[in-house]
Amino acid sequence: MKQAIASYVITTKQMEGRVYESPRIYLPTKLTTDSAFPFGRADMLYVKVIGRKLLVERASHKILRKFGRINRKAAKVRRRKKSRKKRGRPVPKA
Repeated sequence: MKQAIASYVITTKQMEGRVYESPRIYLPTKLTTDSAFPFGRADMLYVKVIGRKLLVERASHKILRKFGRINRKAAKVRRRKKSRKKRGRPVPKA
């Protein structure tokens, strides 16, 4: 299933005497559990508004660093593990 109707909801929350809005986009389970769905459970996503469209894609390390969501050391370790897998070397357990 590559198409579905999603819901956009803004809920109001109150915390420590302050009221704020919490917007959410709900995706149907049939869409997210389909084998063609491009994202995993823990993927960080990059969302961008282009005109009247919303673009959602997996966030690259460059984007994560730009928004302060990853540090350089963690990214370096991931790249090292990835290159070891490509060369067929075992990845040491952390």
